[in-house]
Amino acid sequence: FRSMNIILNGEKYEISKDSITVEELLSELSVKWNIDLSGAVVLVNDEIVKKNDWKTEKIAEDYHLEVLSFVSGG
Repeated sequence: FRSMNIILNGEKYEISKDSITVEELLSELSVKWNIDLSGAVVLVNDEIVKKNDWKTEKIAEDYHLEVLSFVSGG
């Protein structure tokens, strides 16, 4: 077992698992950031990952992720 490091929104981010899907990472971030990421846009290495693929898209060491969340309201 080991952790892995990715670049998340331009910052180094350590994941406590050595295998994680986009969906699992978003669950973790939703709790950590206290926001709902179910409507987020996710880019992995500059490619948009469709929501249908979140369950299967694996994240690996040194991947670059952007998680863009649009907050509605005024």
